[in-house]
Amino acid sequence: MIRGRTTKKRPARRILDPADIVPVAADGSIAGPVADGRMVPLVIIDTTTRPDLDELVRLHDHLSPGDFTYRWGQVDRDDDQVALSLQFIRPIEVRATLLFSIEHEGIIVDAALNSRALYLQPGRPGDRLKHDLHRPKILIETPDDDFRDRWEGVVIQRLTKVIRRQKRMPRAEARQLATEWLDQSRSLSRLLMPT
Repeated sequence: MIRGRTTKKRPARRILDPADIVPVAADGSIAGPVADGRMVPLVIIDTTTRPDLDELVRLHDHLSPGDFTYRWGQVDRDDDQVALSLQFIRPIEVRATLLFSIEHEGIIVDAALNSRALYLQPGRPGDRLKHDLHRPKILIETPDDDFRDRWEGVVIQRLTKVIRRQKRMPRAEARQLATEWLDQSRSLSRLLMPT
């Protein structure tokens, strides 16, 4: 008998196409009957140069739900960037990649992974959810992804590094603060609104 090490196959590496990257203009959260009262993050994307994404959302208002694939992942050689790659198949074919800074937008990524959903709303720089609550948006459901299993370690590691840099404290204390921050942000996103 030959004994060997069993290793989990690593997911294939994907190269980010700069043409697919869509800037995030703003973010927020919506709670309601769609997610059984849970908070679902909303991302307003800058579609100034991407009329195809405006059209995608417009078509979703008039047609049945479309098809898409998605993939969460950490950007190579950048411990602060997380990417959500989307490939819409129906009603029209469109590709888009959203980049999130763990330091500045980690709460949005965490909420999206935990609620298993994300609202996507086209807009322009300066737009905010409060300016037009009824602006067309689509709900992207992300029921399962292998990145969700790795996220906890990724976010704690990055936040620990940021806290150590800002507060100049030992790693163990910074890690404790990072864990507490994550727990507090999750308790807020778990609040249920009446449906």
